[in-house]
Amino acid sequence: MKTRSVIVFVLFALAMLSAGYLLGWHNAAAAGSPSANARMVSGKTADRNSPSLPPIKTSLSRPPHDSQSAVAGKTSLADLEAKMLKLNNRNLLYNDPEWRRMLDNLDPADIPQLLAFVDARVPKFMQQGLRFNLLPRWAQSDPQAAMAYAQALPNLQERQNAIGMVASGWAQKDPTGAAAWAQQLPKGQLRDRVLSSVISAMAGSNPQAAFDLFQSSGINGWQYMPAYNLFSTWAAQDPATAAAQAAKLTSGRQRQQAFQAIAAAWAQNDPQAAMTWANSLSNGQDKRNAISSIISSWAQNDVNGAMAWAKQLPEGQTKQQAMSSLGLSWAQTDPQAAVDFANGLPPGNAKNSLLGSVISQWMQQDPDAAMKYVQNLPNGPGRNRALQQAIGSMSWQDPKSAAALASLLPPGNDLMNAVSQIAWSFAQSDPKAAMDWIQTLPEGNAKRNALQNIGWQLAQDDPKSAADFASSLPPGQGRDNLMMNIASSWAQSDLNGALAWAQTLPDGNAKQNAMNSVAMQWGQTDPAGAMQYAQSLQPGSAQNSFLSTAANAWAQNDPKAAMLWLQSMSEGAGKNAFTSGLVSGLAQNSPQNAADFVASLPAGGTRDSAAMNVVSQWTQSDPQAAANWAATFPAGNTRNSAFQNIISSWAQNDPNAASQWLGSLPDDSAKQSAVQSFVSQLAWQYPDLAAPWAESLSDPNQRNAAIQNVARNWLKTDPLDAQKWLMNTSLPPAQKQALLNSGKP
Repeated sequence: MKTRSVIVFVLFALAMLSAGYLLGWHNAAAAGSPSANARMVSGKTADRNSPSLPPIKTSLSRPPHDSQSAVAGKTSLADLEAKMLKLNNRNLLYNDPEWRRMLDNLDPADIPQLLAFVDARVPKFMQQGLRFNLLPRWAQSDPQAAMAYAQALPNLQERQNAIGMVASGWAQKDPTGAAAWAQQLPKGQLRDRVLSSVISAMAGSNPQAAFDLFQSSGINGWQYMPAYNLFSTWAAQDPATAAAQAAKLTSGRQRQQAFQAIAAAWAQNDPQAAMTWANSLSNGQDKRNAISSIISSWAQNDVNGAMAWAKQLPEGQTKQQAMSSLGLSWAQTDPQAAVDFANGLPPGNAKNSLLGSVISQWMQQDPDAAMKYVQNLPNGPGRNRALQQAIGSMSWQDPKSAAALASLLPPGNDLMNAVSQIAWSFAQSDPKAAMDWIQTLPEGNAKRNALQNIGWQLAQDDPKSAADFASSLPPGQGRDNLMMNIASSWAQSDLNGALAWAQTLPDGNAKQNAMNSVAMQWGQTDPAGAMQYAQSLQPGSAQNSFLSTAANAWAQNDPKAAMLWLQSMSEGAGKNAFTSGLVSGLAQNSPQNAADFVASLPAGGTRDSAAMNVVSQWTQSDPQAAANWAATFPAGNTRNSAFQNIISSWAQNDPNAASQWLGSLPDDSAKQSAVQSFVSQLAWQYPDLAAPWAESLSDPNQRNAAIQNVARNWLKTDPLDAQKWLMNTSLPPAQKQALLNSGKP
């Protein structure tokens, strides 16, 4: 497998892992049926309040179960279960060759029983990764059963992630059926996630069809990397066509993903042609990122050729990125030569950054040699940067050795960050051992931050100990956030226990955060019970916050029931809070339904607040629809705020479309506010797009501030064009000269 493919796989895996898929105890489920035992404290089945998914229609046939799997060369259930208990580190899920071989020889009909075993016997921090291994495989042979299993999960985030995994596996075998099913989902995060999985799977067999689906679906979920995965696969087959199609993308982030994927894949076979293409890109940021990706891939096959090309670049950000990419790739084959090359660079950030990247790679190949080299470096920023990179690489494989390296750092932010990173990595395999190590550290910020960072991990294995530890921390935001995480993790496995603990906390932010975490879980599994409890609370902010959070969770799972409950509530602050949460939950699944509901509310602060909530979430999935709806608002603060919210998000994802929308607005206060937000968002990455809008602001002070913001960023990346533009603006001459002087060495 090529390096770039590994990168894509790891990134996707980490994205799935970060979301979490924690479940309750499962009994062994019959093959082909969803788990019926994912229950919470209330005793209700997980899927009672879950919205139905479209029916699955597929031509795949379910394979017969091989009861003689061990004899036929298949991995036995007993062997798989024994191996699972030995996988005590998440990295082993992707790097252990024996585990990969066992998965390859797995009988798909055994997967339901394996998932039941995972929930019952495997540590919680490993369960999510094992689901990532098993669910796509199951879906390749029986998508109906796998999807039913995913739909039965009690936690919304877990459920949506699992549905995406199932769709990915299904699309590998039946891309047409999976794509048709995904397009029936209502617009929102789930649809974006599922379509991203389907598009990535389709790209291998039919990239043009995958691109057509990508374009027609209106997907806005750039965070799921659909563009990178699609164009990485496509460019490996036909880079010129992939590049031509990528240029049609209007979303800035999606286009960046596509260009970087194309650059990396193209450079594997023809780096000179890839570089010619990269230099033809008009956007400076796109060009720099593409060149960096090309250099990285080029160096894997021809480090001397890549080095010669990078050296001839003019000094600046493009060369700095290219040199860093070169060093990182070079270190994979000859780390000592890469270090010597880095040391030959002039002192500065570029040298320190490159040296750190090389050390990081070296530590993975020859930790003893790399550690000896780092220890012999002279004190200074370069040594500290190298130590940080080495600690980052070692913390996953050998946290004890990483801790020894951390002791070489001077007190300060570098040490604090290193200790937190080691503790985080240590906690993935042994939270108790991580806690014991942290307790040996001297008192101070480094120790305190590390303890806070691993508190949530400890809560998954021993919530009572985590709660006792959190109570021992001094008051502050860090403690409050930790208590919120503990309550959230605890409530997933023992809602009553989490509630009892949260109730004992003293009044304040910590208690409110913990109670909100309980309310979110309770609202998903037993909303009626959550509402009865909320009614027992004293009227006030605590009750309102609980009602809003529980309503949010309830509306995501069963909006009709949540609306019926709202109708039974008496007027007042509690009903307003419930309404706010209900709208937020509605908007996550169907912004249009949420907008229709908001329109039915009486005029006032509750409706205005709810409208802003819908705008914020709708913009993430369909900014044009959100903009069209906001344009119907009457003139005033709510309309102005809505426009600012929309343009801030839209400008990041699709600056050209956002700019066109701005141009269509009447020149009033709402537009002026939106222009300010647009310029602020784009000045650092797309200063050429922000420039004309900065000049259009009517207020002189706001206009001058916007021009200066654009100029400062543009002068760093394209000084000639930036100077030409700056000199023609209305900015006072003295301020122009100050900007030009600030960019001189």
